[in-house]
Amino acid sequence: MDPVISATIEVTLEKLLAITTEEFNLVWGFKQDLANLTDSLLSIKAVLKDADRRQVNDDAVKLWLKKLEDVAYDAEYVLDEIKYENLRRTVQIRNQMKPKVCLYFSFYSPMAFRWNMAHKINIINVNLKRINDEADRHGFLRRVAEFAPALPQVKETDAITADPVFVGRQNDESKFVEQITGEIDDVFSVLPIVGMGGIGKTTLARRIFNHPHTETHFDERIWVCVSENFDVLTILKSILVSLKETSHGDSRQAVMDTLREKLKYKRCLLVLDDLWNEKRGEWDDLKNALMGVNPNKGNVIIVTTRNESVASIVNPLNWYNLEKLSEDDCWSIIKAKAFEGGDVPEHFQTIGKAIAQQCRGSPLASNMMGAVLRGKKIEEWISIQEIGPSNIEGDQNSVIQVLKISFDRLPSSSLKECFAYCSIFPKDEVIRREWLIQLWMAQGFLTDNQGSDMETEGNKFFSILLQSSFLQEPEEDKYGNIKCCKMHDLVHDLSSSVSKSKIFTIEKDHTRDDIPQVRHLTVPEESTPEITKEKASYLRTLVSKSNVPCKNLPDFKHLHTLVLRNVGIEDFPTSIGKLTHLRCLDVSFNRMRSLPGSVCKLYNLQTFAIIGSFLKQLPEKIHDLTSLRHLYICPDQDFPMPPHIRRLSCLQTLQFFNVGDKEGCRIEELGHLKNLKGKIEIRNLELVKNEAEAKKANLDEKTNIIELKFCWRKTNEGNTNDESVSESDTSNKNVFESNIHDESVLKGLQPHPNLRSIVIDGFRGKNFPLWTMKMLKLDKLIEIKLKNCYNCEKIPMLGHLPLLKYLKLEGLTNIRSIGLSFYGVSDCSSTSRNDGQDTRVSFPSLKSLQIVRMTNLTEWAEVQGVQVFPCLKFLRIDNCCKLTTAPNHFLCLKELFITGVDSDLPSNIISRSNLTSLVKLSIERISELTCLVDDLFYKNQNLAYLYLYSCKKLAYIPHLLGCGASLKMLRITNSDELTELPDGLGSLESLEELEIDGCKNLQLIPYPSGQKGLSSLRRLQISNCKRLSNLPSEMLESCTSLQRLEVFDCENLTSFPELSGMVWLNSLRELSIGGFSNSVTLEGIWRHIKSVQGLTLYGRADWVSLPYQLENLTSLKELWISNFGIEELPDWLGNLSSLEELIPWRCEKLRHLPSKEAMQRLTKLTSLRIWHCPLLEEQCRRDNSEWPKISHIPQVQINGETIR
Repeated sequence: MDPVISATIEVTLEKLLAITTEEFNLVWGFKQDLANLTDSLLSIKAVLKDADRRQVNDDAVKLWLKKLEDVAYDAEYVLDEIKYENLRRTVQIRNQMKPKVCLYFSFYSPMAFRWNMAHKINIINVNLKRINDEADRHGFLRRVAEFAPALPQVKETDAITADPVFVGRQNDESKFVEQITGEIDDVFSVLPIVGMGGIGKTTLARRIFNHPHTETHFDERIWVCVSENFDVLTILKSILVSLKETSHGDSRQAVMDTLREKLKYKRCLLVLDDLWNEKRGEWDDLKNALMGVNPNKGNVIIVTTRNESVASIVNPLNWYNLEKLSEDDCWSIIKAKAFEGGDVPEHFQTIGKAIAQQCRGSPLASNMMGAVLRGKKIEEWISIQEIGPSNIEGDQNSVIQVLKISFDRLPSSSLKECFAYCSIFPKDEVIRREWLIQLWMAQGFLTDNQGSDMETEGNKFFSILLQSSFLQEPEEDKYGNIKCCKMHDLVHDLSSSVSKSKIFTIEKDHTRDDIPQVRHLTVPEESTPEITKEKASYLRTLVSKSNVPCKNLPDFKHLHTLVLRNVGIEDFPTSIGKLTHLRCLDVSFNRMRSLPGSVCKLYNLQTFAIIGSFLKQLPEKIHDLTSLRHLYICPDQDFPMPPHIRRLSCLQTLQFFNVGDKEGCRIEELGHLKNLKGKIEIRNLELVKNEAEAKKANLDEKTNIIELKFCWRKTNEGNTNDESVSESDTSNKNVFESNIHDESVLKGLQPHPNLRSIVIDGFRGKNFPLWTMKMLKLDKLIEIKLKNCYNCEKIPMLGHLPLLKYLKLEGLTNIRSIGLSFYGVSDCSSTSRNDGQDTRVSFPSLKSLQIVRMTNLTEWAEVQGVQVFPCLKFLRIDNCCKLTTAPNHFLCLKELFITGVDSDLPSNIISRSNLTSLVKLSIERISELTCLVDDLFYKNQNLAYLYLYSCKKLAYIPHLLGCGASLKMLRITNSDELTELPDGLGSLESLEELEIDGCKNLQLIPYPSGQKGLSSLRRLQISNCKRLSNLPSEMLESCTSLQRLEVFDCENLTSFPELSGMVWLNSLRELSIGGFSNSVTLEGIWRHIKSVQGLTLYGRADWVSLPYQLENLTSLKELWISNFGIEELPDWLGNLSSLEELIPWRCEKLRHLPSKEAMQRLTKLTSLRIWHCPLLEEQCRRDNSEWPKISHIPQVQINGETIR
């Protein structure tokens, strides 16, 4: 049985019927043939449902349906040719070409074209008659044409309602969270969760991952979906992506270096979801790599897998078998989904529990079944229960049978086609909502009807699949809209099952003969098998990570979707213009600098993506793509827009528009694009002449644009010197004209009230226009950014906006005061208090406020009698050097960053606002700041992160009493006047990282005996403290969890504590030490650090040898040698059998590495990096004396330059 073939045929028939009833100028001469085609289609449609029912047990009917599908597609292609020719002629007539000239550009003369089409339609009619005759022989029941079933009402989806109901796993969750947040002695503790597909492994792992205790316990939480393709480098790169980091190269070493830098001090939780790999060697390789990146204790890896054999490899002694849910739990999930938390009528209970039993303990099946049953009558419940799996064994196949019931009950054939098509994505792929809908649209699954466009119908389909759990794990954008999702593995298996005759993915070892005749094909990066011409012509979708030879491109003549992302294309083939059926083309992240003009002949093209290329311009006739709805490009401000883009009347997505000064490139082009949606950035607004021209963009009529960015080209900042005068009257006049011009233009760009986000960048006016100053109509705004408006004298009124969450004011260098008008008091809404009184609220929803580079701002007024910033969590004040006052409206603030302001401002904000909720405080580059307020720590007992950077005159930090249970990180750098650290250091039992650097007058670290101690401290750094003479041994003794110790460049340090007997010695992984006075002896240290894996030695110019005791550090993996006066590294370095990286740094006299024999003994050495060692650098170049010693090392770098 092919479950989706009848859906495919029904969708195709509907499209054909719609097309045959359209009026085309070119159908003269074969109207009767089209009428006959319509009759045949209607006749076949009448028997389709009975044929679908009978194909289950009748192979002859299956074959009949397959023949019908092929003929239906052939008919679609022919009618598409007519539509294409009609579009082509319309474009040419619109381009004002004479009819005679048109003939030279036609594929055929009008008569030849009509004859050819009539011939093709006649062949199709003959084939359809034969199929109709076969239908009569099969004796199918004929039904009167039915209206398409109405789609169910879909709710506005969000991450909360779309997530599966979580039932029956609370104890599992609590046990896991308690285990992973407790004391862990291993570097990486691996905890596998094992269970069959759909049992809830990923959902449980996600709950653990997002648990509040987990969030506070781990410094970094990383989620990687591994799936069936286990590759260590790919996983490491995925970890980088999760951390929002990029490496300086694609090599494993480069990725490892970046990860080590990011994670070296941190406790990490890593979830490896959906692991299938059963090769122990590959798992050991990954685990060793992770331990090399982060050798600290307390890290946790959670693995989810279906296979016990996988679990036994990652942790042979202990894994967690996730049991099936009870029938009562399954019924609870079904009730929650089907009745949305409401009461369940009694007569549904018995049938519902029977259906719950058929879900076999699977929360996935229960969620999907609940969605199917929502809104159904009792008769339909009984019907569903009767067709469910009869066997009680709870295996995976039974669960898939339940999921198949959900698929069968999808309310339309188009929706079934859309779901089946989702198998074009690899397992565990993040699926972008807009892209998925555009792919559906390209295949014709969506239609424009009843005043609703294809994208609207696609969004409805997406919401139905999401609410029915066919799509899961939705992610929201900042406006609360779902931007992407994923498919559960079992759901993907179902999608693949119902589409297996149509969608195929080539594997590495496949040959040409292994590729079946399918409609949709994906080609992975490693595969480049040749596809025969016949099979190529059959395809409607090609998604390839390998380039397609130019000569073969015309073979794919029926393609509707072509995706060639990042396949190295440099010259795009002109033959692309022959793919006349193409609706979706994505050639992003390639190397071409231009596109052939033939791309402008793709008159059916709806989606065109060309992001991340070297493209200098678009073809001039891109405006001929009159069907284009979505254009994705990312040009810079110099990118010339093609002329007459207004002709793309269907265009909805245009993320950038660079205003030009030539005819057809001005801002008025936007005025004709009435269907624009989403976001658009309008650049080069200095080229718009005046308000009247700006109004021609008609932004106030574009109801579906939700993000707008207005950009003027960067000019010199406005005059920020109060006493300066203009150099000339001409200059003054130009400034005045710029002010008036920009004010006029911005006035004409008033957007529609539906706007959610606005950015104004580079505006040169003194005053914002009225629509900006009050924004009374823009009450849906969520985000506002005003940047580089150097001449602006007054900030708009914003406090009245009810939904505003994110506000950034940057580079408004002419603003001197943030006054009362900013709060919009007169227009603020009221809210009721507990005492029954109404109070006005300003900025009722604001979460984040940033005030940056407002160098003339001196005053920030506060307002009385109004509740202000009730939701503000994040405040950043940066480089506002004259600001001395601030309001006290920050009662809920959690993160405060203050940089480059007046010395009294931090104290004003902290003390006058009576802050008690701070979690993170950073004070940086406040040169005149001398002290912090006394009750800072006592009042903010949740303070976890305190950063004090480059406050040169800071001399006093209050007693740390109060935050001992919460403070996790304390960093104090470049505080020249600080002579002693604050009292109470020994009470910080939760402190994990302490860094004191560049405090050149620090003399004392008070640490009385008898304190609780720094029992959680994992990293301790004390460096560049020139006057510090000793370290309290009591402090080091209390650091029972210490993993990284850095004490260096304290030149007055006369002694180092005796380490023998200290608990942390066995857990110490990294040590940076040296640069002390000559009286300090470190001989006692080397005996006690046998477990150290990373060592940085700081020397002095008069130190001409390395400590010989280092040769016993056989666990050492990384060695830095810094600032020594040594000329040659000793041969005993060859005894460091575990050494992987060797880094000489600023050793100006160093000429030679150890002997070649010693270097050869370093069998694990993979990286040599030389920094600022001029004599050695020269000798290590190719063909010089040291090169034979290092030519075998995989990576050799000199000052960052890779020479091997």
